[in-house]
Amino acid sequence: MDTTEALKRLLVALLVGLLVGLDRERAEVRKGRELFAGVRTFPLIALLGGALSLLLDAAGPWPLVMGLVAVSAIALVSYRQSAAKGEIGATTEIAALATYVIGATAGVGRLAIAAAMGVAIAVLLVAKPRLERMSRALSEQEIVAVLELAVITAIVMPLLPDRGLGPWQVLNPFRIWLVVVLVSLVSFAGFVAVRWKGQRAGLFWAGGLGALVSSTATTVSMAQRSRQAGPEQHRLLAAATVLASTVTCARIAILVAVMGRVLLPPLAVSLGAAAVVGVVATLLLARGPKAAGPLAREKAQPLDNPLSLSGALLFGVLFAGISLLVHVSQARFGSKGLLAAAAIAGFVDVDAISVTLARGVRSELIAEAHAGIVIAYCSNNLFKSAVAISMGAGRFRRDVGVALCGMALAAGLATWLVGLVR
Repeated sequence: MDTTEALKRLLVALLVGLLVGLDRERAEVRKGRELFAGVRTFPLIALLGGALSLLLDAAGPWPLVMGLVAVSAIALVSYRQSAAKGEIGATTEIAALATYVIGATAGVGRLAIAAAMGVAIAVLLVAKPRLERMSRALSEQEIVAVLELAVITAIVMPLLPDRGLGPWQVLNPFRIWLVVVLVSLVSFAGFVAVRWKGQRAGLFWAGGLGALVSSTATTVSMAQRSRQAGPEQHRLLAAATVLASTVTCARIAILVAVMGRVLLPPLAVSLGAAAVVGVVATLLLARGPKAAGPLAREKAQPLDNPLSLSGALLFGVLFAGISLLVHVSQARFGSKGLLAAAAIAGFVDVDAISVTLARGVRSELIAEAHAGIVIAYCSNNLFKSAVAISMGAGRFRRDVGVALCGMALAAGLATWLVGLVR
């Protein structure tokens, strides 16, 4: 190793130690008592780990191990002295051990990992007051919901095979479970948005951002919320659901513009008509006299569970069944069954069929591709209407059903008019 490389590694270790030490120095002032390490000691600990790791090739791992033992002994003595004074807490001591490891990581050349670890530790230390407030604000059910989401995302999903199984190799366990995770994420994101932005703004944030992932998953989430929310909130939930389907129009237009720009002009008329109806419906629902229930009442009646796994699992099963139907339709009818396949595919996902039809579309097939995408969008809206009616409660079911059917009707009429012009 040349001198320049060695100095670069030690510089990263020094900067990371300084970053952590700055917070510990502030913590010393904030707590009104001396800590065993601060803005000078932490950089020294990081440099010690970095320097000893540079000796790995020449002296082996033992100097590095002995350095860790020395830092651990100093941290242990400091902790025992603090505990003897009745000051319980080992954050600074653990941070010192972590800083030594980060210095060693930089010393072996893993500079990006060392920098990321240092920033993460510094953020955790600085964000202590906010993290404590957030922890106290969370209810037991909300913590359970976070754990459930972590289990289905980080533990269950990686274990599932990402390959086709069952009839015609259509059923992919990984992708089906991905739908379950998607619905759960949208549901939990909506809950976080409401807690963060308040009832009105939070729901619209959840609806708009959820549509970028899946408007169908957003509809499922809002329908589940309508069963737990009071009647005065049903119009707000319906407005957020309609907004999600309105944003879907823009998402489809962007995909088509990227994959088959020649198809965009006629499709823009159909999607534009649906979007206009969606915007009007969203504004009417949001401005309705019963749309804005008092915030105090919302806090008095919190959701029982921000994450509904049963609804997500049901939607995953439905997704698998419809995927199978799509394949059967395409296999049975071939190119002649394009419109039927588009209608069935729209139940599952509009993006996939839109990209398929727009990719490499020829001029003589523009009308068929245009009709196929619109049919998929309309069937998706009808499917979401059925979801809202079957899973929702109160006037949420009627409001969403009427609005989404109106958007589908507008898209269909606009497509028919475009066909007449042709």
